[in-house]
Amino acid sequence: MRAFIVDPSITLGNDDQACKFYQFCLYELSRHTDTKPIQNKMMLHQSMAQPTDKDIIIFFNREDNDYSAEFVTFLNEAVHAGTKFYPISMTPAHRVPPKCIPDPQSYDVKDALERRKLTNLQLETIAIVVARDAVSILQPTLTRRNMTLFLSHRRSDGEVIAGGFYDALCLRAQNRFRDLSDILVGENAQEVIENNLRKSDAVIFLDTPQSGESPWIELELKMALSMNLPIVWVKLGEETNRVNLKIKPAESPHFSEPTVDLGLRQVEQNLVDSVIHKAFEISRDKAMSIFGNLQRMRELDREGKITLEIISEQSYMYQVKIPRNGFRYFQRPMTHLVSFYGRIPKDDDRAVFNNSIVEQGYSKHPRLGHVYDAAIMLAPMASQNNQDLVDDPHFVDSCDEYVSSLELYSRGQLPSLDQKKTVIVSGAFPDCEPEYQQALWNGLCAFIQAIFDRNGTVVFGAHPTFQQVIFDIAKLRRPNDFTKAIHMYISKHFVTQATVDELSSHSKVTGVDPVENDRGKSLTAMRKAMINHENAACMIVLGGKTQRPGIPPGIDEEIELAKSRNLPVFLIGSVGGRAAEIATEFQNSGWKSKPNHLTVGFNQELMISPDYALLANKLLDALGF
Repeated sequence: MRAFIVDPSITLGNDDQACKFYQFCLYELSRHTDTKPIQNKMMLHQSMAQPTDKDIIIFFNREDNDYSAEFVTFLNEAVHAGTKFYPISMTPAHRVPPKCIPDPQSYDVKDALERRKLTNLQLETIAIVVARDAVSILQPTLTRRNMTLFLSHRRSDGEVIAGGFYDALCLRAQNRFRDLSDILVGENAQEVIENNLRKSDAVIFLDTPQSGESPWIELELKMALSMNLPIVWVKLGEETNRVNLKIKPAESPHFSEPTVDLGLRQVEQNLVDSVIHKAFEISRDKAMSIFGNLQRMRELDREGKITLEIISEQSYMYQVKIPRNGFRYFQRPMTHLVSFYGRIPKDDDRAVFNNSIVEQGYSKHPRLGHVYDAAIMLAPMASQNNQDLVDDPHFVDSCDEYVSSLELYSRGQLPSLDQKKTVIVSGAFPDCEPEYQQALWNGLCAFIQAIFDRNGTVVFGAHPTFQQVIFDIAKLRRPNDFTKAIHMYISKHFVTQATVDELSSHSKVTGVDPVENDRGKSLTAMRKAMINHENAACMIVLGGKTQRPGIPPGIDEEIELAKSRNLPVFLIGSVGGRAAEIATEFQNSGWKSKPNHLTVGFNQELMISPDYALLANKLLDALGF
């Protein structure tokens, strides 16, 4: 199981951007799998360059398709061996790969940058994405196309069309959950919905005109967002008489079909196929979060807080040994066997996992039992709070929750709540394609959770969608003091005092009076109040709107207000949006007058890396939280 990556000089000649991309991609690949760089034509003939059906070849297309005979021979041998291919197109003119490979699809780097609203200075972000995507193709535990999909819909005007989607998913052998068909009479609907959401890889939200008035739709979206589940938003039906959604899963829908007949139990097959493909794409992007969590575990290993030993590279299985704390006499360390999954494990995955444990020599002793304390399948899912699961030595749990638990345990006793450890979180959906807005959710959840886990306080300006997610994370991470963990500022230009009072059950809320009934002036007043929070230690910026006619980016104003207070500002660039643009401007200037006291290298890592949980912990460590 190897990743071959061909130096662009073999196919493109001298191309500075491709060379940079190659180096970034090679570095990331080598961190996660056996990587074989092919750096000259001589290496195409060597025995090490004999790919098999378990390998993948990454290479750069050229525009004229005029490849060397040596390279074409190399590809032909790989085709016969059943090797997988990953062609890269640096520009739209390079999209057509060599004719001899079976799949004509290439990864378009320029398009990926534009759709994510990133710049050429963030080429490394895209290289990391490509490397991890290639690894996910090699690793069976990361992705599987037969996903479990949750259909969220309004019964009054969406029941019939949802039935059409349900039928189409059944025909395609996709696992699915739909409340009308799968909830038995007399069951607790909310509990069943929550349990099925936890088992789902993605949510298909069928947004019909009356969806906005459904409390169940609102609940399902809130729960899915709080679990950080990928949501594919499919807007169906006309705009007239449409009820506004109280919760929006993104800035705009992934699909919009205004002319579809909601009264027919049939759906265009192309639409269903596109929705499934989009769900797979977003879920696979989310699966990449395991690499950041694995890197967090390697950091703990390097620091001597755990011992990490690889058992199976292909299934990402590791033995984790954790020193026991707080006893006078010698104790053997806790021993865990963990396997990383980029998706929700199915029943057959459990069987494979348990068999792998036995094959690796960890058989259960007939009298002494297991030689390990727990065997855990780690997945990108919400934390499992069911104590019965944790009491069983074999179970599935949240990858992020497991790693966070290791970090908390290794730190020892946490200090009590400290209001001075207060972080302002600034952000909004970036102006990018809806599927890439998932990066904002990943980043937001990672930073919010890390702050709460260190007994810090989160300050933010009310955003109708963000606030519910932040409330839910606080209740999960800080059940005993969640209202103290959040301070939310909200302008009364948008809400009434009654709404402020209602929100006070979830957090400390400061309602800021409107200014001259003017939206812009009222937002400025709210931002000033938020930035002037007396205990604020810094501001973290994610995403944000870019320049729009007549509307200056709100993030720019918040950064200027923070600078006037000498608050350090940290720009999380790989999310895209205005934060990425501003980080690029600093990079272009050589980070002159950089917005914080940390090193240029660390600021560049914040600008490029998609490993948000790792960034959050490194940043909070640097700030002394």
